[in-house]
Amino acid sequence: MTGASPDELHAIASRGAPELHDKYSGRALDRAFEEYRARRREKLTPYVPRVDGTEYPSILHGLLSETPFDHLTLEFPQAVDTDPAWEFLRPIRSLSIEEDGAATLVPLGPDPTPVRAMARLLLRDTYLPRSALQDREATRGVPSKTPRSDLFTPPEWAQFVRQTGIVPFSTAVLLYLSEERLRYELDLIDNGLLPDLRHGRLRGVAYVRRSSRVSHALDRYLARGDVSLPNARALEIVFETRGVTAIDLAPVFGGVRERATSSLETLSAKGLVLLDRPTGQYRPQLEAVAPSADRLRSPPSSAGVPANPLLRTSVAELLAAADARATCPLCGDSIPPGPRGLLCEKCTALVGGSAPT
Repeated sequence: MTGASPDELHAIASRGAPELHDKYSGRALDRAFEEYRARRREKLTPYVPRVDGTEYPSILHGLLSETPFDHLTLEFPQAVDTDPAWEFLRPIRSLSIEEDGAATLVPLGPDPTPVRAMARLLLRDTYLPRSALQDREATRGVPSKTPRSDLFTPPEWAQFVRQTGIVPFSTAVLLYLSEERLRYELDLIDNGLLPDLRHGRLRGVAYVRRSSRVSHALDRYLARGDVSLPNARALEIVFETRGVTAIDLAPVFGGVRERATSSLETLSAKGLVLLDRPTGQYRPQLEAVAPSADRLRSPPSSAGVPANPLLRTSVAELLAAADARATCPLCGDSIPPGPRGLLCEKCTALVGGSAPT
């Protein structure tokens, strides 16, 4: 039997936060687990997890062991490259991630040449142990300390979960290639690779490939947990388009336009997207999530601002594309002028095996 049971979930919470995971927290975890099972998507294909060379019934079983998570391998023995559910993803046969985040993808199809990338893990659906006392104090305005999440290498991810007692139901594997970013979302309960949230739901909206550096900045922002999971998913979708309307996004929210509108308005209030009222489109604000050194360069005030919002967005994206090549998306080091790739020489050696010439 593969997968994880509620017993493993409670064991993770009790091990990491024994002082918080009381009976009250246990009941809350059971409710969160059932809610996750009710809303999760049908898996694209099952996977077989191996942690440090040992096959486990689930990745969560590996968390309960003492293994350091220096090497994480996912194999997809039943995957078929012609499955339409691979939309927005690269069909892969296996994925291996090393201690430092260096990753190797083995594609499905006629060309099985391995592809190198840098990988980070992002916690998605989770439960954080919360005692009855904490909830009572919260009603009196007493703030509780919440552990700060981030993008993790496999050992960092395991250490964070073990130390905080946070229970992950799903985790996204983010892969940064030289010119694109891929997101593979794993259901940790039933060992399933989930299809992209946009599959079969986002029609008539052009996909825009962002640079790895811009995508990494967005991922780090989402990892902090400053926006809820539904809003985070909406923000990811908007950032990979030139703009969407609430009608475009409604299928992602189960066909409920009001939920899509509420999410987009929340993101707009945070300055993460901008509403173009004549068209009703919410456009991504790339500079809102990029580090200060990576933000878009503003045009001189004497040049004025283009009146056409479509033109303004195009100019902003051209600036973002040019700016994306000024620094390395993985380590942030400056890239010297002249012929160059996306990454610095150090990271190019890690990702591609050789430095640019």
